[in-house]
Amino acid sequence: MEHLTYDIRCGDFMSAGAASRDLKQHLKRIGAESDAVRRAMIAAYEAEMNVVIHAEGAGRLEAAVSDGQLDVDVVDHGPGIADVASAMREGWSTASAEARALGFGAGMGLPNILRNSDRLSVTSTPGAGTRVSFSVALRPEAADQGARPSSLDMVAERCTECRHCLVACPTAAIRVRDARPAVLHHLCIDCTACIGACAPRALTMTDAPGALAGGDVLVVPPALLAGFGEQPVGVVVEELRGLGYDEVVSVHRYEDALRRAVLDMSVTGDAPTPLVSPVCPAVVNLVEVKFPSLIDHLAPLASPWEAAQQELDGRAATFAVSCPSQRTALLAQRPTAQRDTVTAGAVREAVLPRLAARAPHTAGVSAAPPQAGGADDLLVVTGVPHVLAVLEAVEDGRLPGVVAVEPYLCDGGCFGSPLLAEDAHVAAWRWSAVGGAAPGDGRSHERARPYRARPGIRLDADMAVAISKLAQLDAETKALPGRDCGVCGAPTCAALAEDIVMARATRTFCPYVTPEEEGAT
Repeated sequence: MEHLTYDIRCGDFMSAGAASRDLKQHLKRIGAESDAVRRAMIAAYEAEMNVVIHAEGAGRLEAAVSDGQLDVDVVDHGPGIADVASAMREGWSTASAEARALGFGAGMGLPNILRNSDRLSVTSTPGAGTRVSFSVALRPEAADQGARPSSLDMVAERCTECRHCLVACPTAAIRVRDARPAVLHHLCIDCTACIGACAPRALTMTDAPGALAGGDVLVVPPALLAGFGEQPVGVVVEELRGLGYDEVVSVHRYEDALRRAVLDMSVTGDAPTPLVSPVCPAVVNLVEVKFPSLIDHLAPLASPWEAAQQELDGRAATFAVSCPSQRTALLAQRPTAQRDTVTAGAVREAVLPRLAARAPHTAGVSAAPPQAGGADDLLVVTGVPHVLAVLEAVEDGRLPGVVAVEPYLCDGGCFGSPLLAEDAHVAAWRWSAVGGAAPGDGRSHERARPYRARPGIRLDADMAVAISKLAQLDAETKALPGRDCGVCGAPTCAALAEDIVMARATRTFCPYVTPEEEGAT
């Protein structure tokens, strides 16, 4: 059994929720079922906020985690609750004007704890304080243990050990040891964060020989079509055909179709809200790895690249992808797709000489901001920190009023891929003016394979063993200096502690641990 204790400060709205968030991560690490994690998080958050809003001085959250149950006690010293029965009614609140001004104190705290727990006990003495105790039954999450393909490539001799990739990775999947990068594939989501941070290109995407060999169709991202200065889309398409293709199709048609389908699904009331678009395969991977409780929120539709692959089945098609997750999604849907994909950067390099040989195009581009097109209810979010923040808010039930989310891990959406040469904002500006002239048509497609939770940060498939490892992880983390300097090759001390527990490293990897500390248990 694992015991956790957190101090809670009254009136500290800036730090409010820290205890419940850390408890949530502990439950994910032991592989608890995602619905139980969600309910426990909501109950713990409400109990924590009750202390922040109502208590005097400080309170405490204590949790006991076993392989069958979570037991939580939240104790405060404050005014107490004069009428517990009334406090259990929705809308009953004694919150201060300050708390209400910050959006708290709606009178849903204890009712939400009751709704999300399997047992609740509230004892309170006016003028002395309150104890809220609740339990949530835990079961192990079913996770896909099979190997997943990955399209992130490494060129070890290019690594300069700058360790920028360690900081950039949103899932702590990168290690730099023995003068070369390494990837923990159970955590990697095939985004471009590490590629963008790696100036020497030790982390990159590579193409198979002859990948751009011509065929029936070349499928390209809109950012590629808008990435050649003032060259008109029609001219770019013509020269792309000159590489040996009968037809060029822009994937934006499938993006538009997916957006319409997600919005249509979001207003039926049949799907959880907010509905999350699978437009970015890296975000889908992120949900499966880090936010399994949100799998039901993912629209059961194919990404634009998968939809194009389904629609063009039977034709000799080449897909010019702009990130590893797009290639991986194609590979997962059709394992032979490796030879059918090429990086958008390689296509750009191939077509540049053809465009340079043409007479220069001097007409300026007149662009207007892109229109929402009826997507007022759609929350579009781009960039790793913003996507993580939004997914956390959705998981914690803190995003009311939003019916659909369209998330991209690259800043600026797919226009912001580091594998593309043009600045994301410039390319998007050009596209807003000329995108309507891009060729191709598309429609949304149902997803060919189900979403599945992945092991992610889970420490062991056996929940009891995972709890034991979690205790070791806490002990190892406390034994390390907390510098998070990356010298050991892991992004943080907590990541090194996990490597030690999982037998991927030892304390000797940390240069700040003394021999005496190394021998300590």
